[in-house]
Amino acid sequence: MLKRTFIHLPGVGHRTEAHFWRQGFATWEDFLGANRVSSLSRERVQRLQEHLQESLDQVENADYFAQRLQTGEHWRLFRHLRGRAAYLDIETTGTFWPGLLVTVVGLYDGETMRQFVQGYNLHEFPRALEGLDLLVTFNGTQFDLPVLKAYFPGLSLPPVHVDLRFLLARLGFRGGLKKIEPRFGIHRPEEVNGMDGYMAVILWERYQRGDRTALELLLKYNREDVINLEVLMEEGFRLYRERLVSWSLGERQVQPGATARV
Repeated sequence: MLKRTFIHLPGVGHRTEAHFWRQGFATWEDFLGANRVSSLSRERVQRLQEHLQESLDQVENADYFAQRLQTGEHWRLFRHLRGRAAYLDIETTGTFWPGLLVTVVGLYDGETMRQFVQGYNLHEFPRALEGLDLLVTFNGTQFDLPVLKAYFPGLSLPPVHVDLRFLLARLGFRGGLKKIEPRFGIHRPEEVNGMDGYMAVILWERYQRGDRTALELLLKYNREDVINLEVLMEEGFRLYRERLVSWSLGERQVQPGATARV
């Protein structure tokens, strides 16, 4: 999807991008090989080609595209950056900062699940972000990431962030993570099914009073919160890409960024 993207170019929006696709310019290479483009002057085409050549030169530089794409369009980078991406979710003792305590941070790169626990190895979390270019969260924009930045002063986050709460909402899937998961065929194990953030706080308090099994259950709950994001990201990426393609071909009237009914 990255090399099909043109909206990072100066003066190019969704309609112009779709116009390029309809003319057969499916990739940057297609456009670079063009001598003329309908409705654009030769000078304009040349300037865009210069920017596209720069894009090719910077294709492995996540910062370059993070700065040129609106946050809501960072999902386009997912497949390209998948090898340097991770899914993240945190557990805390409350919902408002200051005053809350980060108890667990779960981080999953598609192969390895790592969990950082208060009083044990939470201090190792910032180093685990090294080498990552993309984070996937659910409501991380408003909660997880601000809390982590306040909790770890000077924390360096990956340049690209996809917040599935907003990506899925634009596709018509509203509500919390547990409400949305079943619509994608995700069903949690019985021992953590029905648990929520309030129960996570209670489990931490029980662990603090010496109940080791409470921590084990909390970690299972956090693990589901994190690994299920991978399925949602894959499906969100697929559905949004299909929406863009169909919109560009005139098959749907819903423009990118608007909410579809599903």
